Amino acid sequence: MVVASATMDLDDLHPVDDYTHRFFIWHEWIQANGPLTTENVFDYFATSMFYDKQSNNQVLRMQTIHTGQPILNEAEELKRFTGVEFALVHAQPPSLFVIHKRERLSPEEVRPLAAYFVMNNRIYQSPDLYTVLSNRLLTGLHALQSSLDILRSHRPDFTPRTGFVWPIVDAPTAESLSKKRTAEDQLDAGNESSDSLLAAAAPLGSKPQQNEPKAVASGMTMKKQQNVIPLLHAMRTTAAHSSALFAAREASDAAAPPEPVKDTPLVSTTPAPTQPAREETPMELKSSKSFQLPPPESAASTSSRPSTAGGKRRKKRMSSAASIMTG
Repeated sequence: MVVASATMDLDDLHPVDDYTHRFFIWHEWIQANGPLTTENVFDYFATSMFYDKQSNNQVLRMQTIHTGQPILNEAEELKRFTGVEFALVHAQPPSLFVIHKRERLSPEEVRPLAAYFVMNNRIYQSPDLYTVLSNRLLTGLHALQSSLDILRSHRPDFTPRTGFVWPIVDAPTAESLSKKRTAEDQLDAGNESSDSLLAAAAPLGSKPQQNEPKAVASGMTMKKQQNVIPLLHAMRTTAAHSSALFAAREASDAAAPPEPVKDTPLVSTTPAPTQPAREETPMELKSSKSFQLPPPESAASTSSRPSTAGGKRRKKRMSSAASIMTG
């Protein structure tokens, strides 16, 4: 069993005589021989890598190289040969010349093999039809593949009711754009006027807030902006009034003398719960009478009763004094 080799020769992909990606220019030759004309353009082309040294043109040159006589009519002389030849088919000196490489089959029949053009002293090889079509097809396929990849990445979600539905937005017209621009200008003018009024009404030392209208304008539609801006103005006015009132209260508190702190007893304003009167049973009455304490004496009776300890001390002092006097 013989296994074929999978390697491919590089000449199959890029032939040796394929110079479609290159060009030729020789500045020194142009400076020495002057601008290109129909008489010397072929001599300039023969110095490039596109020229075939085995062509019929080279055979004619080799035959007359030693005689020193120029070829008067090269096209007629080439009809006597068969094989590969070069011929100038179009000329617009000094900027454009077209040269064909062809195979002569008979004096009247030729088959074109390749085309070359000289543009601004540069020689290029024209691509063949297959290369042009394949390039165009590959470019179109690449563009389609890129577009499909972009659409696939932005594909909407699938719903059982509608499937894949793309949101189609109408392109804005010139009239709608002009109306939107006018509304934005009016909104900017209103924001500037409101900012100036708030800056004038704000208390000293407060920093004006400049970015809030822009943030509201960028995050909402035009209709919502017209509804939100008055509310924003009202909130700013309320904040300015509150800050001014707070500053005035702080100033009055700082000017007034401090009041002394008084210790006031804590008095509850909530009355204690009252219990309903309950009738006493006969057993409770009897036990209360048996264990009843004697009534306390009044303060007047206690103060009027003489102290027995004080009377005894007085009698003792009087008896001791009488004994001293008798003795």
